[in-house]
Amino acid sequence: MAAKLIMRTARVTEQEAKVVGLLAEAWNEFLKLPIEHPMAHQEFCTAIHGCQDKILARGGRRAINESGGE
Repeated sequence: MAAKLIMRTARVTEQEAKVVGLLAEAWNEFLKLPIEHPMAHQEFCTAIHGCQDKILARGGRRAINESGGE
């Protein structure tokens, strides 16, 4: 049986936005470090994006949970 989803606007909280901003700051500071491995920037970027994805997904999860998971 397919789940019924109700369209809701997903929003991030101020704290979530702050965390995403801090992750961006971490990236900017990382870029100031000397390169020690050719894949370092790509790997760090991928990790930062993974963390940002986790934070930004919270709004969508909240919207689904508020609708009773339907």
